Amino acid sequence: MNRNKTIICKDSIDPDPELLVWEKWIKIRKEETEHLARKTGRPPADLAMNLLTKVREDKERKIVLENSQIEKKVRIRNTLWEQPQRLKQKCYCEQVYEVQRTRAELGRPRIIEHIGVPRHIQETEMGIADVSKRKSCPKLDSSYINYREKREKELEPKIKKIDPFRSQIDEIMIIGKKPKPPQKRMAPLPTIVVTYDPVNDKDVSTLYAVKINDTILLKEVSGQQIDHLIKMQNESWHEACKSWSYYFNCPINKIGRSKIFLQNLGTVTLRYCWKRIKLPFEDTQSLVFFFNKNENVLFPGQNQEILITFISSNTGSYSESWELIFLNTCFFENQNKQLIFNLYADAIENVAKIKNKIFKLKNIIYNNVLKNIATDLLEEIVQKATTVQLQIYPYRKRFLEAEMFVMKNPVCFYHQTEVAKLNEIFTEMAPGEQWDLSIISWRIKMMEKEFEDRMKYYETLRKSHRECLKPWYEDDDLLEQKYKVVKQILGQMFDKFDEEFARLPEISDINDETVEKSTSEASQQEKVSDRNTSFTVKNIFYLRAYEHVATAIDMCAGFISSLDLNRWIDFDFCRT
Repeated sequence: MNRNKTIICKDSIDPDPELLVWEKWIKIRKEETEHLARKTGRPPADLAMNLLTKVREDKERKIVLENSQIEKKVRIRNTLWEQPQRLKQKCYCEQVYEVQRTRAELGRPRIIEHIGVPRHIQETEMGIADVSKRKSCPKLDSSYINYREKREKELEPKIKKIDPFRSQIDEIMIIGKKPKPPQKRMAPLPTIVVTYDPVNDKDVSTLYAVKINDTILLKEVSGQQIDHLIKMQNESWHEACKSWSYYFNCPINKIGRSKIFLQNLGTVTLRYCWKRIKLPFEDTQSLVFFFNKNENVLFPGQNQEILITFISSNTGSYSESWELIFLNTCFFENQNKQLIFNLYADAIENVAKIKNKIFKLKNIIYNNVLKNIATDLLEEIVQKATTVQLQIYPYRKRFLEAEMFVMKNPVCFYHQTEVAKLNEIFTEMAPGEQWDLSIISWRIKMMEKEFEDRMKYYETLRKSHRECLKPWYEDDDLLEQKYKVVKQILGQMFDKFDEEFARLPEISDINDETVEKSTSEASQQEKVSDRNTSFTVKNIFYLRAYEHVATAIDMCAGFISSLDLNRWIDFDFCRT
């Protein structure tokens, strides 16, 4: 034996699983980046993804700064009168625990563990030659950076405790090869001692036994010793039955639950399922009973609780029958015997909820009644204080509607009652549309209707149009105004006649004296010329008189039409 044998100790470090995942992701990303770089003709550094911002490092730095600012431990209540935020209490019978807090609030903040890959490995092994960076904005971030540096300087002792390993991983240089992982240590083998007892040697490899609630079912096989199970069947708590009944009494839309206890007392795994027994009078469309599992496996010695759930949205009585079937065995000699579970339920109205709704509804009705009474009183007071006496003819002030109607229908006169009637019928013909006061558009809508409706609307349009074609009715006041206007215009016309007659001597340039002398001394030719001159003067007078008459007639027609246009129908629309 060589006693001078040297032993070389090789330390090994287990690889970090997160770094292995990261390395696999980098390889895939490198292949995709090189493929896209060849296709697009761009360098791989421009196509590298998730390298523009260091989100993880910024997040860790923010967490360290937040945890270092916690000054003291948070208690249940800082003051006597302050209520706790949230309590942790599993059951009402247990004591009340403190408020749920984080590790940092408890005074034990998490120590930050940095994970990264040195730049040397990224460039040599991963093939990342360069990293794209965003264009920084130092002016926008200057205030935040200054505040962060100030706070980190103030909290430097606490930050060293929370983040003692803060370093620039990119600057780390690793020299050497990656060590091999150490072999996993195997747990020592247990010592197994096999003993043989001929007295208790019994065949129990195929023992079928199950306990349902307080009933034990056995499958007797020759050669098996099941004295302990038979002894359990003879006890007082045992119930020998093959059917069980469950009754539920729940309000509608409320869940009712019950339990079925199963225990495998044998040595064979039992596989069971539920099967519904359909009765002829049952409604198979609606199911109100549900099991948490329709089929399951019961291992030897295992206990299970099967939950039966009842829920219904309608009131009434319900009943269903279900059979428990064991798929790999049968506990009865006769196959017709079954394990039946009869489920009965009554879905009733939620009386407490209804009473609560009635109480709330009464309060709402009472409050609305008081509000309506107060509103009616206020409206009555305001109406009496601000009521203006209604006019007999309120349509006198509707000048805009009249002008629009006359503009749309130049040959018609405005008639308030007929226009309102046509507007109502137009709303009936075209619901949701507004009439533009044009008879043409009214007629177009009428032609779109069926024959019977069209004839009914046509008769109404014919009567209203005939009324609108009539001029306005006149009374004594309007006649007096027209008489005064015409009388004044005729008086002005006669005054014009007097003025024209007075101007005749100026036109002829002959006065009475010259006319007498001329008659005595003038010759017969001069008399003929004087007659022609007087005839011309008379014609001029007649022409100017004709002009004055035409002007007076025009003025009479204009003033009379103006009076008619400014005149409204004086009639009571309630009686017509």
